[in-house]
Amino acid sequence: MRFLNDWRWEGPAAPLAIAVQGGFKAQKLDVVVTPGTGSAATVSRVAGGEFDIGLGDLSALVEFAARNPSVAPPVAVYVLYERTPAALFLRSSVSLKSRELNLAAPPFDGGRKLWPALARQADMPNVKWQNVDAAAREKNFAAGQYDGITGFYFTTLLNLEREDMSGRYYTVTPFYELGLRVYGNVLMVNPKFLKANPKAVERFVRVYHDSVKAAVRDTDAAIAALMQVEPRTDAKLEWRRARLAFDRFVDTPGAREAGLGTIDMARIQSGIDLVAEVFKLPAKPEARAIATTEFLPPRAERKL
Repeated sequence: MRFLNDWRWEGPAAPLAIAVQGGFKAQKLDVVVTPGTGSAATVSRVAGGEFDIGLGDLSALVEFAARNPSVAPPVAVYVLYERTPAALFLRSSVSLKSRELNLAAPPFDGGRKLWPALARQADMPNVKWQNVDAAAREKNFAAGQYDGITGFYFTTLLNLEREDMSGRYYTVTPFYELGLRVYGNVLMVNPKFLKANPKAVERFVRVYHDSVKAAVRDTDAAIAALMQVEPRTDAKLEWRRARLAFDRFVDTPGAREAGLGTIDMARIQSGIDLVAEVFKLPAKPEARAIATTEFLPPRAERKL
């Protein structure tokens, strides 16, 4: 099985490292993992068959399905981030009440792509976007080049710290605090692979879920597993990054109530409706075309 992660081997990928260290093998799964280049980029690469399974952004999946009606879209089978991790980082001298903001992000950044949906939910200023490479985003912001940037909360926060930019120089606001209630990253499967290998997908989801649960409960052990996969890991930094991800976006009140990984089809449909409207998409996919609850472990086993 060819798996594309959303990003590099950092703290939030610790559950995947646990699975690689033993869980996949125990379930007789031969999984080849490739680090990703962004949660939105996963969608087209899984849809095209380059990868069988990937971790990617649900809103990007909705957009892909609407813009490519002749291509069967990937199917979401497990929700990792119950809230979108997208966040807005603004220089302290700049206000959300400004008439216009000069923001920067890579074109594929999840926060940048979700901005129209955020603007619909909250009264946001007009924005002039600048393209920036992901590797230079925080460095350029710390150097004073933009009013703000968008990025995943737990990635950009610690990257700014690494650039010696302390929290007193900027404010950070997760999109969910501004009223944008959409799922973040989900496990998505190529539809042909799903149809041909349902039992393998079920076992993959089981291993991944068990690994997420283990990482949330014992992050020290999870980071130790991550260091086995990526020996250059800064253990203290990535432990903090992992906890920022787990505490705000994985182990949320919603996940506590419904269980880890839960796919609420009504919420999927409301997310589709929102994304289709604000992106002015040419079509609106049905929830059942891009998501299924068939492969989730029993609810009792998904409770933290």
